[in-house]
Amino acid sequence: ASTRRRRRRRRARAEAMTSSSPSQSSPTPRECVDDTSPEATTTMTAEEETTRSKVVILLAGALGDATPLCDHGAKLERALYVAHGGVGRAYRTRARELVANFKRNVKLAASVIRGDMSAEDVVTMPVTDLATEEAQIERDRMEERAVRKRTRTHFDDGVNSEAYVCPECGSNQCKYVMLSDSRDVRKAEIWGGSSNDECL
Repeated sequence: ASTRRRRRRRRARAEAMTSSSPSQSSPTPRECVDDTSPEATTTMTAEEETTRSKVVILLAGALGDATPLCDHGAKLERALYVAHGGVGRAYRTRARELVANFKRNVKLAASVIRGDMSAEDVVTMPVTDLATEEAQIERDRMEERAVRKRTRTHFDDGVNSEAYVCPECGSNQCKYVMLSDSRDVRKAEIWGGSSNDECL
């Protein structure tokens, strides 16, 4: 009888514990995550984090960033990451271009440190604009010399024509010029010979 009473008491305690527990299950970790937050929508691997950290250090070193946490380098890297949507080949190539040009162009690096240009503008600048003033002047001179070589600006003779379209400027206002008025008779001499007897 005592054994039965003990069993009844245990069963009663078990039923009481079951009835006092909440009817709803505890939320899972997935339910606690805000799916609209940037952290939830963007997941970086350890390799991507390492790559981004290296780029921050390289950019800060090229800029001469003296802030303890490489603030300027981190700002540029963040804009670079957003512009390319990840750490792919374009991201890495652009990072190398920026680092190389910051080392050569001290004025550009100082301008970035002062905040004269936004990070978004810097990471999207053409490579030609990142070069030093001396390099840009020399490039302009080389392009001018190349244009002069392939363009003839003065004609003493010629016939106006609109049958040809210039691939450089797209204009069809051209002039047909005979570059040589001499006749090459070497082939005739070879085939016909120079002796009248051989021609008969």
